[in-house]
Amino acid sequence: MIEREAVIALNMIDGLGSVKINRLIGHFKSATLIFSASSDELLDVDGIGESIVTQIKNYKIEILKKEIMDAEKKNIKIITIYDDEYPKILKNIYDPPPVLYIAGKGFLDTDLNLGIVGTRAADDYAEKIIEKIVKEAAESGVDLTIISGMARGVDAIAHINAIKNNIFTIAVLGYGLGTIYPFEKNSLVNEIFLNGTLVSEFPLNAIATKQNFPRRNRVISGLSNCVLIVEAGEKSGALITADYALEQGRDVFAIPGNIFSQKSKGTNNLIKQGAKLVDSFYDILEEYQIKYVMEDIKKDKKEIILSEDEQKVFDLVGYEKKHIDNILIESNIDINKLSSILINLELKGLIKQLSGKSFIKV
Repeated sequence: MIEREAVIALNMIDGLGSVKINRLIGHFKSATLIFSASSDELLDVDGIGESIVTQIKNYKIEILKKEIMDAEKKNIKIITIYDDEYPKILKNIYDPPPVLYIAGKGFLDTDLNLGIVGTRAADDYAEKIIEKIVKEAAESGVDLTIISGMARGVDAIAHINAIKNNIFTIAVLGYGLGTIYPFEKNSLVNEIFLNGTLVSEFPLNAIATKQNFPRRNRVISGLSNCVLIVEAGEKSGALITADYALEQGRDVFAIPGNIFSQKSKGTNNLIKQGAKLVDSFYDILEEYQIKYVMEDIKKDKKEIILSEDEQKVFDLVGYEKKHIDNILIESNIDINKLSSILINLELKGLIKQLSGKSFIKV
C-alpha cells in the first residue's frame, strides 16, 4: 500500500474524521506506518479508541482496491491532500479533508470563489435576490466560481443560476458521490457534472447522516474566499457555514430580510454582528476593490433615466412580490397613472409582473 492509498483507506474507516486522520499521520509521520503500528501504539494517539484500532488492524486491501476500481468505472476521481490537484485554498484550513472525491471538470483557478448558502425553505425573495446577484456577477465579467451544497432551496437556486449564467459552480455534498450515480438520473446533478464539479470527502457509498453536513459546510467555506448567506433562520445550518468561514478567515456577507420573517432572523443577526450587508454583487466587488468593473457597470445603469414618479414606484417595488393594491396605497398615485408607470418600468427591464397583479424587482 503506497502513501496516497493508505490515506484513502483511512478515510473509509468509520469514526475517523479529518482531525483524527491528520492527528494519526502527524504522530506516525506516514499513513502507511499507521497500518503496521501495534494496537498499543495506535491507542497512544489522542482520540483513537478500541473500535478504530480494530478497524485499522483488520482492514482488508481488497476494500481499497474495490473503492478505487468503482470510482474509475463511475468517472469519479479520488485525490488526496498530497496530490497536486488538491485545491490550495482548502489545504490551508484547520482540518482539511485528507481525501476528496470529484466528478466533473475539477477545480478551476478563478479570481473569486463565492459560497452561497441559506435555508432549504427558500421563498420568492431568496430566489429573486440570487437571480439578481448571479446575473450581476455574470455581467461584471469577473472570473468567478459559485460554491454551494446542492441542497434544496438556496443551494439549488445558486447552482441553477450559476449554470444559467455560464458561471463555474462547485457542489459540495454531505454523502458519497456513488449514491447519486448515474448522474444523468437527476437533471441538476447532471448539469453540475457537465458544467462544474461535484465534490465529497466521503467514501463512494457513504449515506447522508446528520453529522456529515457540518463537515460539508466547512468545505464549502474552505473552498470560498467569501460566503454569502441569503436566507437563514436563527438555527439554520447556513449559520454553521458562516461560523466556519469566520474561523477560516473568510469574509461573510448577508442579505437583509423582512424583520417579521423567521427566515431572516439569522441573516439580520449576522449583519448586527458585523457581516457586510449586501443587496447586489457590486457590494462584494467593492470589498475586493474590483473598481474597473464596477465603474463600467454603474455607468451603464445610469443610462436608465426615471421620472420622479417612476423612481418613487420603483423604490416601492421590492425583491418580495408586492400586489398592485399595496403599491397604489403606498404611492398615492392614481391607478391609471400607476398602471402606466408599472408598464414603463417593466419595459425598461427593472421590474417584472407576476401572476395576480403582483410585481417584483428584476
